[in-house]
Amino acid sequence: MTDWPLRALRTGDRRTRRAALIALVTAAVGLGTYAWWYRTGRWYVSTNDAYVEASIVPVDDETPGTIRQVLVRNTEFVRAGQIMAVLQADRAQLRLEHAEAHLGTTVRSVRRAFAEVRRLRAQRMAELAFLHKDQTDLARYEQALPSGAIAAIRVTDERATVRAAAATVAATAAALKAAQAAVDHTTIASNPRVRAAAAAVELADILWARRIVRAPVSGYVASRYAYPGTVVHPGQRLFSVVPLRTLWVVANIKETEMARVRPGQRAYLRSRYWGRRIAYKGRVLGLMPGAGSAFSVLPPNDATGNYIHIVERVPVRIALPAEGLRRYPLRPGLSVTAEIDLHSKGRSLMHPLTRATQRDDRTAVASGERRAARLLAASLIAANS
Repeated sequence: MTDWPLRALRTGDRRTRRAALIALVTAAVGLGTYAWWYRTGRWYVSTNDAYVEASIVPVDDETPGTIRQVLVRNTEFVRAGQIMAVLQADRAQLRLEHAEAHLGTTVRSVRRAFAEVRRLRAQRMAELAFLHKDQTDLARYEQALPSGAIAAIRVTDERATVRAAAATVAATAAALKAAQAAVDHTTIASNPRVRAAAAAVELADILWARRIVRAPVSGYVASRYAYPGTVVHPGQRLFSVVPLRTLWVVANIKETEMARVRPGQRAYLRSRYWGRRIAYKGRVLGLMPGAGSAFSVLPPNDATGNYIHIVERVPVRIALPAEGLRRYPLRPGLSVTAEIDLHSKGRSLMHPLTRATQRDDRTAVASGERRAARLLAASLIAANS
């Protein structure tokens, strides 16, 4: 039975020979496919459901106002800290001026509170001196009363004077205690009222400074929504900046092929943008902690009674090599084909290679604003002290 196709080719008629030839070709293709799968195919997982992604950094407005000037355009490269737009922020300026005036008033009020404490202390010392004098006089009068050297009415009056002086001292002591409660253990600069007013000045100064919209990171301008004359509010999107220095690929792999995919394995990526002749040698960084459907806006509900099983896909993050991107740049959103090499075991699923970088995941554009605001508040406190 096993050599039937060969015998049919030698001795059979035309129809038999054709059937035998088809059987031989089919067997050869099957054997070749099995040999390819055994030697190569089973060691690779591939998908064309993969896309280039990047950190798309939003640039939002933080100060209410009207856009006066726009200095950048879509596709333009900007450096971190570069001015992108300028707002006519009159309300922010008025808020700053109001905060400055309030701080000056508060400092002068606190100065007056310190002066009031000093005045009450001096007044209490004077009243204590008068009380001591009255008490001494009363003691002398009481000694002289039995001898008749002084009238009884004088003693009675002096006793009333002593009681009145003691009450005055007590009232002044209470007023002093109340005044001290507002300034005790503080200086003018460290007084809570002054600090609150200074914080308001700092906040207003920062909002005033942010009328100048700066690029938070270096990258290319995309999605421009800012135009001269547009009235903007805090939180409104003005631009997006895309740093193309760091890109990665998210490959959506079928759950039935995920058993051996691990962080650290090599991956070969080809983009339709450059054609199949250009292959990027990437590396699997990690797997998303759930299938794509788990993070959709409307997750599926399989308890409705009309359940249909669909093979889920798990997003896998793959790093793109920096050298390859320099020679053959890509853009976010481009589709690629991904092929993961399973020869290496990689790392545990619980230990991905994904890490935040100090270079691409931070901005220092606003780092000096608080310092400048503090200097402004300190100068106002010194000018009114």
